Amino acid sequence: QAVRQIPVIGNGDVTTPLGAKRMLEETGCSGVSVGRGAFYNPWIFRATARYLETGELIAEPDFEERVRVMSLHLERNIEFFGEERGCVLFRKVIPWYARRFGPASEFKKAAVRISSRMDYEKALCDYREWRKQFLNGQGVLLEKFAPTKLEAVFSGHAPLERSVIPVPQGPVENW
Repeated sequence: QAVRQIPVIGNGDVTTPLGAKRMLEETGCSGVSVGRGAFYNPWIFRATARYLETGELIAEPDFEERVRVMSLHLERNIEFFGEERGCVLFRKVIPWYARRFGPASEFKKAAVRISSRMDYEKALCDYREWRKQFLNGQGVLLEKFAPTKLEAVFSGHAPLERSVIPVPQGPVENW
């Protein structure tokens, strides 16, 4: 009886607007909690709201928009924590953004060692140069190097195997 008056929030592998809608429809929950999906797709909230209101799916942000938001995120970290601490803490965040860049191993290797804004800018500049080998003549990532399509496990279309996302271990100073 009491549960009918308490909102229940659905949670678990909601990484797309379609996954959020399906969870709402199939479980009857009052809302959806998004966790890890927001780390590599902070646009999920706007996209989900739009999809639930209009049924329209908006396109995933392109590389430049992802870099813009990642850089803004770093700037906010620096404003709050100071340059060195903000950059060191940001090391854990960078691989989440880079997950949707396509090939990014070189960037991730350099980026998880940053200690300053200048280190970040150099890592990003070097990565942009390295990344060119994976682009077509128009500067778009070749299809064979594109990140896998975002699918929520809850959507029923996702692969059964889960990918492992490496997360730095130990004290933040060692990342």
